[in-house]
Amino acid sequence: MAGSSSGHRVLIDLIGEVMGALDLDELHRTLMSAVPRAVPADWVSLTELGPDRVVVLIEPDVSEEQLAKFAQYADENPLYQLWVRTKDGRAYRFSDVTTRDELEATRVWQEFYGPLGVNHQIAFTLPNEPDHVLAFVLSRRNRDFTDEERDLLNEARPFLVQAYRNALEHAARGAAANADLAAALHDAGLTAREAQVMELVARGGSNRDAAEHLGVSGRTVEKHLERAFRKLGATSRSAAAARAWELARTHAPKPREGPPAKRWSRA
Repeated sequence: MAGSSSGHRVLIDLIGEVMGALDLDELHRTLMSAVPRAVPADWVSLTELGPDRVVVLIEPDVSEEQLAKFAQYADENPLYQLWVRTKDGRAYRFSDVTTRDELEATRVWQEFYGPLGVNHQIAFTLPNEPDHVLAFVLSRRNRDFTDEERDLLNEARPFLVQAYRNALEHAARGAAANADLAAALHDAGLTAREAQVMELVARGGSNRDAAEHLGVSGRTVEKHLERAFRKLGATSRSAAAARAWELARTHAPKPREGPPAKRWSRA
């Protein structure tokens, strides 16, 4: 299929749809809808596996009890075991790496895939932290994935990986911008509450939005903004927002006092 004109059209459509998604949540939703249009499946999931966690986003949804069974035995999935051995993130099928008898002997098949009706699966990986795999997984009941479908996924994968890296970088820039904005407002003399209100306004929120977000009255928000505007030397909402972002762009962090903070490990 990937070598035919229709296959190339499917590939181009898939890449075009995914590359336009910058936000991580948007990218997740786009992947979950776009990839199965190119390679049909009965289930589609994004699955993160590592020594300390199992996280699954799956459509159609399954029960909490089923997910608990999967989490218990997920490391027996033959495709995950292949990745652990080789770190090869290309698309592989169950039928590429194991026999039917070997698959049915695993507890993950006996407790999760078998009762759910999954008999065929193909997966490829996306960027993630070391020792954790983030796999995009397609599963079917009744027919295996073809060589052409596997080839199409492997042709698309470098573009999907780049789209994921773009989204991760976008998220990192957004987090840095948030931190810079908060720190800049604090260094400009705003109190913690004034800075919170001003952040929301700078991002386009209304007074009502700020009041609901912070659990205060509209009048309290107005008072905080009056003081924030005065400290920022602004006389209007738009001028204050522009001044806040200008301060964030030019903000230089103050030297840290005392020992550096330890980084928390992820649980």
